Amino acid sequence: MRSALLSTGARVVTMAVSLVCGVLTARLILGQAGVDYYALFSLLVAVPGLIAFSDLGAGAVVVNSIASSRDVRNDALLARQAVTVMRVQLMFAASLTAVNLLLLLTGGWNLVLGSAAVVPGADLAAFACLCLFALTICLGIWQRVLLGLGRNPLVILLQGIVSPLSLLLVWIMLGTDDERIKSLLALASFTATLVAAILGFVVASRYSGALLPRAARRLARPRRHPGAQVMDVGWPMLAQLLSTPLAMVLPRFILAQFATALAVAQYGVAGQVFFALQALVAAAGVTLWPAFTRARSRGELRAGPGLISVAFAAGLAATTAVILAIGPWLFGLISNDELTIGPELILAFGAMVTVQAALYPLGMFIMDKRGIRFQVAPALLMAASTVSLTILFVPSLGVLAPPLANAVSVVVFQLVPYAWYIRRHRRRLYGDEA
Repeated sequence: MRSALLSTGARVVTMAVSLVCGVLTARLILGQAGVDYYALFSLLVAVPGLIAFSDLGAGAVVVNSIASSRDVRNDALLARQAVTVMRVQLMFAASLTAVNLLLLLTGGWNLVLGSAAVVPGADLAAFACLCLFALTICLGIWQRVLLGLGRNPLVILLQGIVSPLSLLLVWIMLGTDDERIKSLLALASFTATLVAAILGFVVASRYSGALLPRAARRLARPRRHPGAQVMDVGWPMLAQLLSTPLAMVLPRFILAQFATALAVAQYGVAGQVFFALQALVAAAGVTLWPAFTRARSRGELRAGPGLISVAFAAGLAATTAVILAIGPWLFGLISNDELTIGPELILAFGAMVTVQAALYPLGMFIMDKRGIRFQVAPALLMAASTVSLTILFVPSLGVLAPPLANAVSVVVFQLVPYAWYIRRHRRRLYGDEA
């Protein structure tokens, strides 16, 4: 609980900074470049969310091992697991770079970007952004290590530098008055993210007793330094990691294919606020994972996630009501009065983040090996339902379709099944069974 509160506090601070910086960034781009350039920017900065499975789920093993380890510095199994996870990330980064190059050479990026591809040089901008993202992936284990150590507030604070640094770089780029550089504005966000990853890797190395530098030195010698089994948890976790980008990021690209650049821009502006709230919930919720795991391994788990789930949902519902009241002023400020965000879109996004807030504590409560495996089918069904309903209803509902589709899908395919699973397996989840 202490870690959750600290994480929430850190996220509140960084969210406030990120929101201000996001508003200023949006105003800069909309005011000095235009709606088409902002639509491209919002699509490209969403790409990392579409590839949130860069460790193929293997990082979950590191979180659980660190949370339950008595001596992180001298845990031989943990050391082998860290080496394996870093090798997985390197292979993924290399594969992503190959696909990125193929998309550039074949014109595939123009198809992916849809209506945002009208911006000159959009495909080159996407290629450059993905090259930087591949470098960031190679360092990605730092977040798992700090989470397992119970230092998620540090993760949040380090990630908090991304928005201010991105704003600074966007301001510098627009200040050149070079028309050719406007399509490359998203590079600011990817550069800032890479800087945060470098700092995070250094910090995680310090707190884990040189676990990461030692693993990095062993990467190129698989025979001398074999890894460990990680994909028994990794494959089920991968299915969940796939479901998140499919459900939360792919709909933005569906809008780009079946709707106008204006709709994409509206989605991006509304997302400035509601995805920030979602990140706040995630910051508090993810700390429950190692906390539940640690308490269960020590036989100290007494309370379930029910009340926490209700509290999370109530907080998001109340926040949505506040946003609804100040919506015209808030979104006018964010968009420099270039876009209108109606109350129906605010309520749709509010419903989406509220049901996800209710889900988070339930999901974190069942992050043991059997629980992770159970979550595979509900998560994939939720993602498939979200994408299908979005495609089906975009022609009639427009920008409202993605958040409403996700809200309905989460309730039907995750919230209800998770609650049922926790009730049915209460003895095991509370540590009453071996």
